[in-house]
Amino acid sequence: MDAAGLLTWLLLALQILATAASGALLAWRAKHDASRLDRSIRRTAPALLIAGALPLPALLATDAPAGAWGLWGVGYIAAALIYAFADTVRDIRAVQGAHGAGRTP
Repeated sequence: MDAAGLLTWLLLALQILATAASGALLAWRAKHDASRLDRSIRRTAPALLIAGALPLPALLATDAPAGAWGLWGVGYIAAALIYAFADTVRDIRAVQGAHGAGRTP
């Protein structure tokens, strides 16, 4: 394996690790600290986007195998699903809070 191929696989590993770390953080916030979920989403969204786009130049510049392209696609789709999950949970919590605020005991 040449240096460009090694760099491609390292960037793909970084993408997967960043996506998993962002997903774990957002899931934890959704479950334990929902008041700070909105802030966490705004901070992790650029990280997810950068982590997904970072391996792309290396993939395009080298003759990357299909497995590398597939791993990149899986990581990119996983990042999109993580963001969608967190955004949906935030919206659900906002609706629940709005309905619960008008109730009197």
